[in-house]
Amino acid sequence: MKKIGISITLLFLVNFASAQNLQFGQVKIISNTDPPQLVPAGKVWKIESVISDGGQDSYPVQGSGATQSFFSACGAPSFYYLYSGKYLAINSLPISFGIHSSGGIMTSLPLWVPAGSTICTCTNATFCARAYSVIEFNIVP
Repeated sequence: MKKIGISITLLFLVNFASAQNLQFGQVKIISNTDPPQLVPAGKVWKIESVISDGGQDSYPVQGSGATQSFFSACGAPSFYYLYSGKYLAINSLPISFGIHSSGGIMTSLPLWVPAGSTICTCTNATFCARAYSVIEFNIVP
């Protein structure tokens, strides 16, 4: 019985010692005119909201889809898209935000982005959000 108690205590201490805490750092607004953003080492970003360009809030599904290159500043490849929406790329992977006309949500917020990731905003006025609201956290060991 004593060995079980010691084992549980050691397991708890190992988990506690390896846990990470997040400490609030700052609030950022990433504009669609900003250059690519790199999440610094020792930090995580939480994308809280997409700031609309004042256009529509619901986006149609593209019947045939299309190939677009919205992220020329990041060197991300063109991609085939099915939804009109508000795009950004994280590590060259396109992500669409918004609600498509059939009522489904494209990408839910918030979205956590780890250290070392590159965020690139969209360069096509029709498909870009105006900005993104981000909370930066410091990783405290």
